[in-house]
Formats: sequence, structure tokens, C-alpha cells
Amino acid sequence: MQRNVVWESEDGVSTEHLSVEFDDAVGADGVVVGIREQKPFRIRYRVDCDGTGTVRRVEIDPLGTGSGIELEHDGDGNWTKDGTRAPELAGCRDVDISVTPFTNTIPIRRLDLDSGESETISVVYLDVPAMTATQVEQRYTGLESLGSSGGVFRYESLESGFTADLPVDSDGVVVDYPGVFGRVSP
Repeated sequence: MQRNVVWESEDGVSTEHLSVEFDDAVGADGVVVGIREQKPFRIRYRVDCDGTGTVRRVEIDPLGTGSGIELEHDGDGNWTKDGTRAPELAGCRDVDISVTPFTNTIPIRRLDLDSGESETISVVYLDVPAMTATQVEQRYTGLESLGSSGGVFRYESLESGFTADLPVDSDGVVVDYPGVFGRVSP
């Protein structure tokens, strides 16, 4: 099933259009245009997950404004970045692209947490527009289990201390990221 989603940042300086396909695997293609850290940016990203919900490939193209990032995951915890082994990312199964709420959908779907359940995960954090990839720790907690009417999950960055309660639709796609992103369509 293919879906199209549009988000705007709550500060009004970025817009994203995402086309995502949910089959056995997940394939997402998004374009984000905005301003971050007082710098304009525009990127196109592609994220592909296998049938277990593990990220297998990520591409970030800054659309002619600099060098992009290409990551591949072998399914066993090993990554390559731009074709070179990246041992500093070992053990991560998920990614977090800083300018999109979509990447929260990946661990929400993969972890399938019931209300009250929590899990800490290692994530490849992709900073845009800096175009860096680092490993960070994050925690997800089920507040309302994912069901036909959606759910609610707490996201915590264990690096910065940032926390947000994320309402999601029945596919696990973020509806509202309080103070950061709001879904415009559908």
C-alpha cells in the first residue's frame, strides 16, 4: 500500500512530502525543503527496510548543494558509509534523519511495543544539513499500542534528554510531533 504524507515544521521553515510504501518491506522516498541552523537546505532521501523492519539502505541527496550520504546495512549490524566500512555505526538497526518525523515510524513499527513496554535502541543519527552520521541511543515507550485507530509512543533522545509523545496513525506514521512537526495531509 502506497501512502503520501505532507508535514510542516512547527516553526514554519520546512515542508516535507513523503511517498511511502508498506508491503512486507518498507520503501520511503521524501523531499524536504527548509531552513535549519539559519541555513537553507533541500534534500531528497530514500530509506529501504527489509521484512523485519531493519533499515537496509539509506540515501540522502542534498540536491546539488553538497555531498550526500549513502549507507548500507548487511542485516547483521554492520554498515558501510559511501562504500566504506563504518564500524562506528555497528549494532544500529534504525536511522534517524534529523529533518523528518518519518524515521520515527521505522522503530515504532519494528518494535511493536504494547502499552507500558519500553526499549532502548542504537540508531544512526543523520544530521541535515551537516550531513554527518553518528550512533546515538534512543528509547521508545508504548503509551497506547498501535491498532486500527493508531497509537501513541514516547520518544526519548538519551543523548540530549529531548522527549516527545508521538501520536501515530494505524501504519505507525507520525501525525503530530509536538513543537517540531505537524502533518498537513492527509
